Amino acid sequence: NLDVLSGILEGLDCQLIVATSGGRALELAARRLPDLILLDVMMPGMDGHEVCRRLKAEPLTSAIPVIFITGQDDEAEEIMALELGAVDFITKPINAVVVMARVKTHIALKRQGDQLRSSALQDSLTHVGNRRKFDADLQLLWRQCGRDKTPLSLILIDVDFFKKYNDRYGHVLGDACLVAVARALKQAIQRPFDSLARYGGEEFACL
Repeated sequence: NLDVLSGILEGLDCQLIVATSGGRALELAARRLPDLILLDVMMPGMDGHEVCRRLKAEPLTSAIPVIFITGQDDEAEEIMALELGAVDFITKPINAVVVMARVKTHIALKRQGDQLRSSALQDSLTHVGNRRKFDADLQLLWRQCGRDKTPLSLILIDVDFFKKYNDRYGHVLGDACLVAVARALKQAIQRPFDSLARYGGEEFACL
C-alpha cells in the first residue's frame, strides 16, 4: 500500500514522508508538521483510529488534516473516521485518480486556511506576529520543549523613550520607527522555530 500510494503521489509538487507504524507516524508528525496525513486504519500495534485521536489531542498536530485509508467500505467506519476528526475517507483498492483529486483538494484547502490564520495572527503595522500569535506560539513551544527536555528562552524588548519620540516627531514617524525595529529584530532571528511578535504598543517578544 505504501509503494502504491508513493507511486501515485510522486507527481505532486510535495515531499513525501513515510511511517510504517503508528508510533513513528506520531513522532514524525510532531517534528515535521506535514500539510496532510494519509492514515491507514489497520496497522500493527497502534491502529489508525488511535493515531488520529492522539494527533487531534495534541495542539501541535491537531490542525493537520487526516485522510483515512481503509479496506472497510461501510457507513459506520466512515462515520467513526469523521467523528475522530478526519477530513476525508478513501477505500481500498486504491484508485489513483480519486487519491490524487482528494489529496490536491485538501492540500489546497490547508494552504488557504494557513494563509487566513497567518493574516489573523499578524500585526498589521509591523508584519510580525501579533499578541495572539505570541500566546499560541508560547503554548506550542512550551509543550514541545517539555516533551524534548530542551530549554525555552523568552526575550522581551521595550523600545525606550518611544512616547517622547512619538510626541516630538508624530505618529507617522513613530510607526516607521516601529517598522524599522521589527525589521531589525526579524533579521536577527534565523532558526526555523524562533518566533517574533509585537507584544504591545512598543514592545516585542522573541521565543
